Amino acid sequence: MQIDAILSDYDGTLCPTTSINHNQDVVQLEIENALWQISDMIPVCIVSSKDFNFLHRRTRYASIISCIMGIETLVLQRHKVMKVSSEQSELEILSESSQCQNQDCIKESFLSAQNENLQHTSVLLYRLAEIVRENFDEIHIEQKFTATNSRILAGITIDWRETKDWKLFKINSEPQLKKMITQKQKVDPERSNVLIQTYSTHPFIDIYSTKCDKGMAYDQIISMITTSKKRQLNIIYLGDSENDNPAFRKATVPIGIQSDSRLKPNLDCSYYLHISKLSIFLKSLISNNLEFSQNLIAI
Repeated sequence: MQIDAILSDYDGTLCPTTSINHNQDVVQLEIENALWQISDMIPVCIVSSKDFNFLHRRTRYASIISCIMGIETLVLQRHKVMKVSSEQSELEILSESSQCQNQDCIKESFLSAQNENLQHTSVLLYRLAEIVRENFDEIHIEQKFTATNSRILAGITIDWRETKDWKLFKINSEPQLKKMITQKQKVDPERSNVLIQTYSTHPFIDIYSTKCDKGMAYDQIISMITTSKKRQLNIIYLGDSENDNPAFRKATVPIGIQSDSRLKPNLDCSYYLHISKLSIFLKSLISNNLEFSQNLIAI
């Protein structure tokens, strides 16, 4: 089976869930260099709950990035190919990849909802973020803004991955978080059409300003991939959590990535890889001229 494109989640898939430290580049060098090489041959696209501000300098090899669970999808100009050296520090890598600071690489942008509707609901997201900050000391609130259209707050993540016991927090504190969010929605019914994404074992809750999922993001990306082929495209999709399931169900080759023994998500994928084997798989795919077979997974 000849692969036509690779679509991938970022957090927990290209880098371990535990290694995200809010503003650091943590993708293994072997994985990043393999993705650069593949991007010379076929589209490599990112489908993430992160926003473009976070993803931009970390995913230079991507031709399309669908951010904030597909709320914003961006087609990008080709970046300068960057071969990362194992001798480089993370700071040097970020410095070398710091081109396009003004986002002048964006060729096209697409929002999944009307600008006015997103602005309207963003008010509630700001309020929810403040309420959570006031009541919980041990969590991080990540705000996710659109890159275009006045940088609207389109999503927030309530993140406790830095707590000592993810499971204990999920049992004791997550129900309180859900209750607070529900109560706030009832108080502000005009802005209550937010989407709440919870997970069976992952240490966070995502809240979005409109209906969205990675299946919608997947469809949007496929419609943007220019190709002369008249057959259905063969797509590899890489993901690690339940929010990847809508995309897994659409992909030709859905591969679940495992990076932490504490995470036990229910994934609708056909194959599994530990993140430590991902670079080997990608290199094998390159060596096989992007021809996928099950033998490449059994590594």
